Amino acid sequence: MLLLSSAVITHADEIDTELDTAESFMHTDTQSAIVKLNSVLSHEATLSSSQKSRLYMLISVKHLYLAEYNDADIALEKALSFNPPDDILTRIYLYKVTASIGLKDYKQAFTQLEINLARIHNYQDNSIKIATYNRLLNVYLELEAYDEMLRISRLALDLNQGKNPKNQCYSMLYYSVAHLRLKQLEQASSLFSDTEQYCAEQGFPLIAVMSVKGRGIVAYEKEDYLQAESLLLTSLEGYQKFKFEVEINEIHSYLGMTYFYLGRFQQAKFFADKVNQLPIAPNNWLVKKRVNEALSLVAGKQGQFDKAYQYQVVANALSLQILNEQKVKENAYQMARFDSVEKNRENNSLMQDHELLVQQKDLFMKDKSSSIMFSTLLVGVSVGLLLLLISAWLQRNQFMKQAQRDGLTGIYNRRTGQELAENEFVEAQTINEPFSVLLMDLDLFKNINDQFGHATGDWTLKKVTSVIEAMIRPNDIFTRMGGEEFAIFMPKQDQAAAAEFAERVRIELLGINTRYSGHDFTITVSSGVSTATKDDLSLDPLIQRADVALYSAKHNGRNCVVCYNESMAKPTRLFSN
Repeated sequence: MLLLSSAVITHADEIDTELDTAESFMHTDTQSAIVKLNSVLSHEATLSSSQKSRLYMLISVKHLYLAEYNDADIALEKALSFNPPDDILTRIYLYKVTASIGLKDYKQAFTQLEINLARIHNYQDNSIKIATYNRLLNVYLELEAYDEMLRISRLALDLNQGKNPKNQCYSMLYYSVAHLRLKQLEQASSLFSDTEQYCAEQGFPLIAVMSVKGRGIVAYEKEDYLQAESLLLTSLEGYQKFKFEVEINEIHSYLGMTYFYLGRFQQAKFFADKVNQLPIAPNNWLVKKRVNEALSLVAGKQGQFDKAYQYQVVANALSLQILNEQKVKENAYQMARFDSVEKNRENNSLMQDHELLVQQKDLFMKDKSSSIMFSTLLVGVSVGLLLLLISAWLQRNQFMKQAQRDGLTGIYNRRTGQELAENEFVEAQTINEPFSVLLMDLDLFKNINDQFGHATGDWTLKKVTSVIEAMIRPNDIFTRMGGEEFAIFMPKQDQAAAAEFAERVRIELLGINTRYSGHDFTITVSSGVSTATKDDLSLDPLIQRADVALYSAKHNGRNCVVCYNESMAKPTRLFSN
């Protein structure tokens, strides 16, 4: 029996070692990992429940790497059937999130993330909690939820405090990547350097190589292409030792662009062609887009314009795929966050109601006959009613203010702006003072939304609003008429003054640095100006005339100011670019 027991223990240890080896190969040498897993699977009947759950979890990871997401989900369900321990259970649920991402069910992915976060918060063992946070960070990276990456990686670092070097390395790496993806380049460069040094000293060379790649991408984003070349080549050499194909492909794509900017077109084409041989699959979209742009630029420099056009068509098609994917992820993320906030609000409200009922019950169950208690209760109720009335009054004012303002930009909405302007117009006509209307429309705004996404479009509208708000007079009424169209109603301003102001606005908007939005583009505006006449009985004719002038500005090439006159077939074009 002792010999049998010893043999069983030895076999269990061997299985655990095989699973450890398969897991370590999973990120670097997938084929070797599959061989190991098949070997363990042939002994499934002799495995413990914990080993079976871990085996099927790793089989699901194999399917995830091969983009077989339905098979991955089936393997995870089987892993769950063996009642896995907490650490394996949490990993299984996180891989289910990854499977949902692969199946493009982003709403389900974010819902599962919320469930996982709730489960992790209840763990008493910080080491399991930190390791789980680090796995969670990889999922947030896939979902492009970079703000959440920053928060969770900071939380993992605070919990670990350097006690576990492996967890510390992963948390430091994700913290650095979050800063890079959020375009905080100086901080990212410093964080990647710290991560590289720490992880190399602690014996985690792969994470050190990842940090070198991160520094290379930072240098590329900062247009320091010589530094980018050196760092990317160093990291490429490191990744080749681990046979890490996904990372190698990304470095090849960056080297293709880097060598183009260095004017070394042959090397640019060499690395770009390597990536272009990959199949067109979702995990290759970004790198293939990057190298097709590089090949298009190289072909253009070499006078091969047909090839340049063909490469750019492919790059544009991939950009559209990536943009659509980003929009779906962003919408799912916002919906999941909204659902989470609503659930928390409802739970908090129910808890507060319950606590209030308990307090009221205790209050009334105590000495009912006591006149002191009654008086105290009466005073309390009176104060409560007073506070309730004050709160309702403040809330009413808040709602009224919100009803008057545009939700995105914070300026007056169309209804409120025109009502206020109508009152000012009547007063101006009564005392025979000038009154002008300036209508503005951002040029080709739809292109900004289509090319860079609605988040950049929203940034543009808010930036334009803040610039104009700083320029208007206190009695001007700045209004968002809808979409990308704005109006400024200008009491006591004649046509010349209004047109001069419109030109100043045009120049200011043209000078906005859009790189802070994460993209490079130019903001231009077309404007139409009209001024009240003694025959005008309401604001509507002024707005119509300004709109005619605005249409003329658009027709005349955009990015200009046009004032209305009696023969708008030949409008007075006062300013233009």
